[in-house]
Amino acid sequence: MRYSGGMPIPVQPMAIAALVALVNDWGSRPAEVGHREKPDADQKKSHVADRMHAIFADPDPAGRAAAVTAILAETGVRPGLTVTGEALVASWYVPRERDALLAAAALAVREHLAAHPDRLGVCHDRHCADVYVDASPAGHRRFCSLTCQNRSRVASFRERKRQAGG
Repeated sequence: MRYSGGMPIPVQPMAIAALVALVNDWGSRPAEVGHREKPDADQKKSHVADRMHAIFADPDPAGRAAAVTAILAETGVRPGLTVTGEALVASWYVPRERDALLAAAALAVREHLAAHPDRLGVCHDRHCADVYVDASPAGHRRFCSLTCQNRSRVASFRERKRQAGG
């Protein structure tokens, strides 16, 4: 692919923690389920957050891989080399500035999925749709935070108690 209209735009993969924050702060689904307002309207961030939320929500690693690959193709991400001092550094480029944020997010997910395909998820609490990255030793995380985990456990306990008649 040729870059038309000027110089290609350098892109670095976003830190995975920054991606989680972007999705949870700007995503439509986390705001809707959590009954909270998104910050001031930034269509670009909301669009990227919603696209990434769908990847976190997909339980199938192959589906996640296909979605990330499609985004990378859509944004036109290309590898390259950059000279810094006397060293060559692996780099990524996109042809359009408007695609830089989406490409940075997709590159972050790409790197994470390559190493840990089953360690992304959406909170299992029914009052939350925030995403998380599972960094637990056992790899069995199901909630975005201890608050959601505790809320879910208390609700389950109360439901069992109610069904038992006490």
